[in-house]
Amino acid sequence: MDPFLRPVVYSLPEDIRATFVRVLAYMGGLAVIAIAAMSAFRTPGMLPAAGSSPQRQWIKVEQPHPAFELVMAELAASPYRYAILRRSADGARKDILTWGDAAGSGPYVMVEIYRAGRQSGRFIDAESEIAARILDFTVTDDVKPSGRFESKFGTVPLVDFALAARGRTRRCLGFARPFEQPPMQLAGWYCSPGNEVVDRAALACVLDRLTILSAGGDPRLDALFARAEIRRTFCGQRNPILAATPQRGAQIPSPYDAGLRNAKLRERIQLR
Repeated sequence: MDPFLRPVVYSLPEDIRATFVRVLAYMGGLAVIAIAAMSAFRTPGMLPAAGSSPQRQWIKVEQPHPAFELVMAELAASPYRYAILRRSADGARKDILTWGDAAGSGPYVMVEIYRAGRQSGRFIDAESEIAARILDFTVTDDVKPSGRFESKFGTVPLVDFALAARGRTRRCLGFARPFEQPPMQLAGWYCSPGNEVVDRAALACVLDRLTILSAGGDPRLDALFARAEIRRTFCGQRNPILAATPQRGAQIPSPYDAGLRNAKLRERIQLR
């Protein structure tokens, strides 16, 4: 045998092993390149929902200054709460007025003034708007349309549903009324103390007595409430003297004012 062939024959296994190692290294390099490419071309929209959710969360304002007011004698005995929620992602804001609670013994009333932000989506139908707000409650009768009524804010769609808490079932009448200018929505509900049907006149009176304290520099919001006051029915009675709605609590006269009146009265008596 030719002596020059022996080294070639004995080197074949070594060449195969070397080629196999190079193929593995090449495949590993491709995998690294693929991973790097995926990381480089990943867009913010591909990030997990948990990463983007904080920007869309509602933040509760500490010590809120009320921008709206609703004075109603029928709700005076119910615990009252005023909350303001803000969303930094688009500047949206919710003012939420609440009387009572779902597990209470009296009426449970909620009124929400939702001012849409710069990139907020369009408002949907009343059934869906109310259904989205009662997800945390025990619903014994699903939300369904229940006609509409006329208010100082125009035609308001109504929905009917029922809640249960601590063994108590209560009938509720909800509403949702969107506006284009400014982009906002009035929504909420009136729940009776029990399973009795909600008086529509009571819910109409809630909206009739809703007034604005501060528009926050938005003239469109001021104009909307100004137009609404012109159409105000004073809870079903056009005569404001017979059914006047107080805009503020009754002011308690100060001792100085009382003394001044007494002094003027004594002065008039002495002149006689």
